Amino acid sequence: MSITLKHLSIQISLASVLGAALAAASSGAEDQRSGGGWYTAEQADRGHLLYNTYCAECHRPELTGAMGPALIGKPFLDKWSQKTLGDLYSFEHNTMPANNPGSVPEDKLVDITAYILSKNGFPSGTQALSPDVGMDRKLKP
Repeated sequence: MSITLKHLSIQISLASVLGAALAAASSGAEDQRSGGGWYTAEQADRGHLLYNTYCAECHRPELTGAMGPALIGKPFLDKWSQKTLGDLYSFEHNTMPANNPGSVPEDKLVDITAYILSKNGFPSGTQALSPDVGMDRKLKP
């Protein structure tokens, strides 16, 4: 009986190690795909300037919201944490700015999105944010 319990204990230990290894490998693949982050620091810097031009009037320069909702902190994360980056990007593209939806060019919108992500604790990396890559990522910093 003790041999069987010992054998079961070893199998459980091996399964735990294998599960941890697979999770680490999956996480590493995600980091590699995204360059270790969500956007580049340069994108977020450009996005800051563009945000002030296209978004700050309604969402305030501090992203705290006014005529539009807050784009920083708990209110933003509560709304978007169960959604994907693609969901956020599509929402921005299709509905913003409120007075002229869809008018912000794609290259500017991805930089604005990078800035919003940066202000919410999402890390920068070596690969630029693109509407073609990583849009299935859940919005969890």
